[in-house]
Amino acid sequence: MQGTILVIDGVSTNRIVLKVQLTAACFQVLQADSLSAAMALMKDNRPDLVLTAMSLPDGDAADVKRALDRMQHGTGVPVIALSANNDRGTRIMALSAGIDEVLPQPVDDMILQARIRSLLRMRMQEDDLHLREDGVAAFVMAPKDAVGGQISQSDASVALVCHDLQTAHKWKARLGASVGYSLRAYNVDAIQDLMRTPVPDVIVIELNEQSAGMALRLLADLRARISTRDSVVIAVPNPADAGIAAEALDRGAHDVLHCGFQVDELALRINTQLQHQHRAEMIRNNLRDGYRAAMRDPMTGLYNRRYARPFLEQVTQDAQCAGSNFAVMVADLDHFKHINDAHGHPVGDAVLIEAARRLQAELRGCDLLARIGGEEFMLVLPNLRRDEVTTMANRLCRAINAAPFVVKGCATPLDVTISIGAIVGGQGERQLSSEELFTAADRALYEAKNAGRNQAVIKGLPQSAAA
Repeated sequence: MQGTILVIDGVSTNRIVLKVQLTAACFQVLQADSLSAAMALMKDNRPDLVLTAMSLPDGDAADVKRALDRMQHGTGVPVIALSANNDRGTRIMALSAGIDEVLPQPVDDMILQARIRSLLRMRMQEDDLHLREDGVAAFVMAPKDAVGGQISQSDASVALVCHDLQTAHKWKARLGASVGYSLRAYNVDAIQDLMRTPVPDVIVIELNEQSAGMALRLLADLRARISTRDSVVIAVPNPADAGIAAEALDRGAHDVLHCGFQVDELALRINTQLQHQHRAEMIRNNLRDGYRAAMRDPMTGLYNRRYARPFLEQVTQDAQCAGSNFAVMVADLDHFKHINDAHGHPVGDAVLIEAARRLQAELRGCDLLARIGGEEFMLVLPNLRRDEVTTMANRLCRAINAAPFVVKGCATPLDVTISIGAIVGGQGERQLSSEELFTAADRALYEAKNAGRNQAVIKGLPQSAAA
């Protein structure tokens, strides 16, 4: 089955007709003859979409929407209302109540099926984002609220794309009287202009009899390109055409005005789609922040052990394929416990932050520096010859000991040194696992510590590098 649809209608004949249509399209259909019966059914079932009559024996479609929003597993379920009165006032009232679509009865099966497919795609995308967000939240702090916040009309831009520029400017003048968005007018063949940064937040495309084919190709192109794939696309058949509207939805339009261009309805649909876009962007930002928090050390901003180990695995594989060398280093600030004991942890934290900054400044863009615990760092340096490892180790030691650390909260500058253990892997060497490489570098670090600290020991080379 493609999904579960709950049909709510007080007229049994209507329910039967809809069940036949939807079952033929491989949907599972649940039926209820009233709002109360539907809510009772929802206690044990979670539909993917609700298809309701505008008027019910104990309420209306707006009541259905409000009841769904009050249910834990009902929020966000798309709602399509079927209205016996196909008038603009009824549609506007329903759309204003949060209903996703209003279709006239008897319903055109082509537009109904296309609208269901479109809404279910959007629902699955939102569910996927929420699943990823929940997964990140399981191992980092709870993300920021992704539901709150409203986008300001002055912050959004809307492109009006029509068969001819005259119509686009006419739509711009009529819509501009109702909304505060930045409006731009385009001809249907102005795809290069649409791609220019910043791309519009919303692209409204006219599908008229002369240019419907070109406009539909443009719609599909916009949805496929990286620069515009996050822009909202709303199609406007002009004049109204159920077949063209259905094709626009199947080609990726987020919404469609199946009754043709109407200012108040278009303004409502733009606002609704922008809110969807805004919430999705907030979730994506939460995901980025969550993954960053999971992979970064919050104090120094360096990567952590969770990120460093897979990175090392990849470097070892790349070195084997390319026949190149690489180095793994484990570095530890000397006598760091004394700094904490003598000056306090805030001073110790400041020393760690400055040490991270100095070490990072010596590295190439392809190198990795990670804080793997306490005062210990791990470095992975791809494409480094054996002689270059010694040079790099010396530079890292000098970066720390060449100048005292001036730290807020400490009356005098602090002399800080570092010990480094390194292992060289790659060409001509036995292939080691990341764990073996880390252990070998850690063992070299202890040799550097035992040799008097403030130096590096590079395993596999005949000499040690003294700082």
